[in-house]
Amino acid sequence: MAIRRTPQLANGHSRRIDRATFRPGDYGRVTQADGIDRWWVRSSNGEWIALSHQRVVENDDGTITLLYLN
Repeated sequence: MAIRRTPQLANGHSRRIDRATFRPGDYGRVTQADGIDRWWVRSSNGEWIALSHQRVVENDDGTITLLYLN
């Protein structure tokens, strides 16, 4: 079994990614009848993944940014 290690900073805190940005064509949104948006993003291997959270910011350039919760 492999152990996944998170890079450590000099102060001992781990370096975590707190956001990711996706270009048009690498994300999609479905608005349900109740008005809730469901977002999908394309993973690095080309598969589509449904997002488990709704922290999505739409940017002026057509990209979206996902904000991760800690």
